[in-house]
Amino acid sequence: MTPLWWAAAVLAAPAAPAETPSLAAWHGHWIGEGQAFGKPATATLDIAPGEAGATRLAYRLHVAGSPPITYSAEAHYAFDAKRRLRGQWTDSSGRTRAVAGGVNAAKWWTHWGSADVEIGRSTYSLEGDGTLVISDSVLQEDGNWRVFAMLRYRRTKP
Repeated sequence: MTPLWWAAAVLAAPAAPAETPSLAAWHGHWIGEGQAFGKPATATLDIAPGEAGATRLAYRLHVAGSPPITYSAEAHYAFDAKRRLRGQWTDSSGRTRAVAGGVNAAKWWTHWGSADVEIGRSTYSLEGDGTLVISDSVLQEDGNWRVFAMLRYRRTKP
């Protein structure tokens, strides 16, 4: 039988500090191919350390077609005191969107936008072979998510 004092000591002991989340596993220069808006697409992605422990992201997308689509964005992400991912995404059309999300061992996700324009989500999944799969979706009126872009990236340099 366990002495009662031992159980009380375990309950009263401070919890081990949680490890600070990080996006370091995604840092590097990436080149991707896939589909965006139902057409073949290529992209580059630079993810690097930013100021004060933040992560900086630079994204360039080219979608084939007539006319071709070129899109770019810059983003900055940091974790708040509650280990939630917060940031801002500014794109080549001049729109800035607040983003919020999280991270686990092999997946990073963000939700972005607002109900008056659109609500979206992006997932950044690292596969076992080092491939980065990024999926972008938009929330539909019926509550379902519609994927509008999915590209598979390979890291060309850390």
